[in-house]
Amino acid sequence: MHIEKVIEQLKSMRLSTMAESLQTRLQNGNNRDLAPEEFFALLVEDEFNERKNRKLSRIISHANFKPEQACIENITFSQSRGFMKKDIMPLTTATWINNAQNLIITGPTGCGKTYLAEAVGLQACILGFSVTKIRYPLLFEEIRVAKGTGMYLRYLKKLARTRVLFIDDFLVQPVETTDCGPLLDIIEEKEQVGSIIITTQFPIPKWHLKLPDPTVADAICDRLTHCAIKFNLEGDSMRKERIKSASK
Repeated sequence: MHIEKVIEQLKSMRLSTMAESLQTRLQNGNNRDLAPEEFFALLVEDEFNERKNRKLSRIISHANFKPEQACIENITFSQSRGFMKKDIMPLTTATWINNAQNLIITGPTGCGKTYLAEAVGLQACILGFSVTKIRYPLLFEEIRVAKGTGMYLRYLKKLARTRVLFIDDFLVQPVETTDCGPLLDIIEEKEQVGSIIITTQFPIPKWHLKLPDPTVADAICDRLTHCAIKFNLEGDSMRKERIKSASK
């Protein structure tokens, strides 16, 4: 069988990377001394890695992270900020997600809450978990649209399927009484089946004051904080520090 026909057959089976790899490696003299099974293993590995990279790219693009794409390697670890590298390392494995633990990051504006959360989220993507980030005010806009179009239950199921739901700027705006029920719905849908990342300016003891329905507030706070991993970030604004560094 001519190699051109093999390449076309591979492409027809949607093994385009393997087809390109076959063509390239046949032209590369360095592969001539390989045993047939070794050569074939390289082709399979090329296809596997390409598919893995495409899947990762899709997961990251759906996560809605900021363009600069935070990562664990670029985090500034410091006791003065409220955490050290050893505190973050458990979040680089799949254990906390498989155990459906939540992550709560509190601290003042500009202290790096979102960056830390996105870095952890990116690591979750690398581990193969789906991640969705949404800013707290936009969450309620999406809820209202879903209810208005009769798609509310489907919307809840969509969020439940996401293994890690990242709610940024939690409680940043006043909560209407009518919003408490849907917020509890979302949290209950995620309970035991996935993790929630929360970033907020407000310390956990103040959450009750921001939620107008005391009964629902108890349920929301208990479900979010029970067995959650918690960080309270401190120190100067990281935005100001970056501006100072850039100006030097």
